[in-house]
Amino acid sequence: MRKLEAVKAQLLAVEALKSLRRVMSGKEVLELLESKGLRITQVDLSRYVTGTVLPSPARSMKILKLLSEANVLGLAVKQALVMDERGVVNVTRIAYDTAVLGLAAARAYTELNDLGVTKVLTAAVNGIPLAVKISHVLDADLCVARQEPDVSSSGYLEVRYFAPDPPRYAHLYLPSFALREGDSVLIVDDLLRSGRTLKALTELASQKRANVKAVFTLVAIGENWRSSIPRTASKILVALEVKET
Repeated sequence: MRKLEAVKAQLLAVEALKSLRRVMSGKEVLELLESKGLRITQVDLSRYVTGTVLPSPARSMKILKLLSEANVLGLAVKQALVMDERGVVNVTRIAYDTAVLGLAAARAYTELNDLGVTKVLTAAVNGIPLAVKISHVLDADLCVARQEPDVSSSGYLEVRYFAPDPPRYAHLYLPSFALREGDSVLIVDDLLRSGRTLKALTELASQKRANVKAVFTLVAIGENWRSSIPRTASKILVALEVKET
């Protein structure tokens, strides 16, 4: 492991443990790690969380992998999730939760770092914090599609799709320079339900002959979104799946 990658793993492990401590007690964190085969002391956990000591690169990678296997991100999302009787999800509360974002960054690094992602593509606005965190840990450029064109850009990629509530045609615009042919793209979305946004983002990528390698979402509701998964995607990461009400 290169020096920079080693330090990144150490910092991500510390951030993940700090984020996990916001949704679990210290005892629960230690029990979780021990159940996965890693025993650390309460003193070590406290030192890691406070930043007094960094876990070794090898231990850091083990911590990240164990937390990914245990899907602690899903636990954090579930604790933050509120869905009313109409099936409306409190997306903002989840998308801007710093514990969720910290665990999401660790999960993305652990499971997607070997894909060679060059661009992280999302739709404004709630997907932006998640996409920023993930693009940073993957050393990839961030691409944000918006519902209105940016007047500072001279050219755009555009896609139109039907949005039923209220019934209308919605548009996504992406500056034409944001993607290039051959880019390896990770699509990031805070919530997948109908799959319309996922399909639209995939179409934007295809306009530049960029390859969608993976999809990352915090919450997926029902099954309808699955029909919009790009055929080129080799990994689909869903933190929490919820049955349609």
